[in-house]
Amino acid sequence: MGKKTKIKINKGSEPEIKEEIPAEEPEISAEEEQEAVTGLSQEDFDKLNAELEDAKKKAQENLESWQHERADFSNYKKRIERDQEVSKNKYKEDVLKKFLPVLDDLELAYAHRPEEGDAAAWAEGIELIIRKFKSLLENDGLTKIDVKAGDKLDPNIHMAVSLEENDEFGSDEVIEVLQDGYRMGEKIVRPAMVRVAK
Repeated sequence: MGKKTKIKINKGSEPEIKEEIPAEEPEISAEEEQEAVTGLSQEDFDKLNAELEDAKKKAQENLESWQHERADFSNYKKRIERDQEVSKNKYKEDVLKKFLPVLDDLELAYAHRPEEGDAAAWAEGIELIIRKFKSLLENDGLTKIDVKAGDKLDPNIHMAVSLEENDEFGSDEVIEVLQDGYRMGEKIVRPAMVRVAK
C-alpha cells in the first residue's frame, strides 16, 4: 500500500505537509486469502475442483458417446438408402425383364413382315410400336448389348446355344445372334443368345 500525504493550510501561514505512514497489514496465507475471496475453506475448494473435473470427464464421455451414436446412425441411414436403391433397381429389372419376350416377338414378327399391300402399311405400325417400346426400356436404364456376327464369344454377355463347324468364322466366334441381350448399367439382365463356331 502506498503512502498518503496530507496538506494542512492555515490562514496566513505556509502550507504544512505531513506524510502518513500506513500501518502495516498483517500477512495472510494463500489459503486465508482464498477463503476471504471465495468464502470457501481449502477443503471445500478442493472438493468443488474434484467435482468440476468429474463433470468435465463425464461431459467428454457423453460427447464421445454422442459422436459415436451419430456416426452409427449416419452409417445405418446410408446402408438403408443403399439397400432401398438396390431393391428398387432389382424390382425395376424384374419388371422390365418380363417385357423382353414381348419385344422379341414383335421384332420377330417385324422381321417376317410382308413387303407389299395393306399388310406392309400395318407392318410400319408394328415398327413404330417396337421403337416406342425400345425407347421406354432405354429410358428406364435397360440397354441392348451390342453383339454382331464375328465377335469373340464372351461368356459374360453371350449364351451359346450351339457350337457349329463353320468355315466363314474362326473358333469361338459368333455366327449369328438368335436373341438380343440386355443390360441395366453394368449388370447383365439377359445374355445374348448366339450360335458359335467351333
